[in-house]
Amino acid sequence: MKVSMDEWSDSLRRVVTVANRKGGVLKSSIVRNVADVAARAGYQVAVIDGDPQGNLTEIDFGVDGDGGRGLAMALQYGTELTPVESDAGVDVICGGPELQGAIGAAMMPGAEVSMEANLRGALGRLSKGRSYDLVLIDSGPGDTRLLDAYLWAARWLLVPTLDDEAALAGVDKMGQRFVAARRAGAEVEFLGAVVGKVNPRATARNAEVRREVETMLGEEATPFDATIRYDAAGRVDARRHAMSAKDVAEEAVRQGRARLERVKGVTREPGAVWWSNGKNAGQGLAQDYENLTREVLTRIGTREAAA
Repeated sequence: MKVSMDEWSDSLRRVVTVANRKGGVLKSSIVRNVADVAARAGYQVAVIDGDPQGNLTEIDFGVDGDGGRGLAMALQYGTELTPVESDAGVDVICGGPELQGAIGAAMMPGAEVSMEANLRGALGRLSKGRSYDLVLIDSGPGDTRLLDAYLWAARWLLVPTLDDEAALAGVDKMGQRFVAARRAGAEVEFLGAVVGKVNPRATARNAEVRREVETMLGEEATPFDATIRYDAAGRVDARRHAMSAKDVAEEAVRQGRARLERVKGVTREPGAVWWSNGKNAGQGLAQDYENLTREVLTRIGTREAAA
């Protein structure tokens, strides 16, 4: 594997891969919301939908993508990445089923395709040209060849997990993949782990899960203080309307006012159907993602300063 570790290192220093070998652990939701919070704060942000399912592109950002063709070409041939600007002000490198073609090409007998080097070069050029403050890579739970490419392209690894055995097993497998990449020469370092779908009141159990994760990954991957609460209604609304948790919380306030006006007879026009009800709906979840984003950016800044 021939991967230049010098030419693009500086332009890739704010690239974070979000990964766990288990699906359904909020990888896409974390990428969507951390990107949104950072963009609202004035950061230049890009996301890469590295999953052949393409959910981050089509559902979370509501972008009409290319099925992952551009990213697949970059992985296979090192061609330029062309982002699409979303309504959230975040640049999106689209994912989708075309990524399966890049995997197949890399695994063909006699093929000399280094997806790691190709993506690292393409993303380095894009990041340098656009001066991104933060790039987040959403990885799928499946093929390890794609995951390896995302680890080589990133400076940091963020591992989400849940309070269940399957998700924690995915953390363990992710740790093994990370170690293999590091031994092969990748620059990626653990930024930390985040526990999702928690009950904020279950403080003892949440602390226990944090200790389990730290035992698996080591002190260098100490879980973030921020956790992501379980909010099924908020997540349904976010994906239904291609919104962030902050968007949903703000819309819940507007919906509440509209319901009050209808009760008062000000208007009789029905509002949109929303799962999140009540004036404070979604506020806690939005705050969780704001807290996580603050910690992510603080950890990166602290480690950059110490380097």
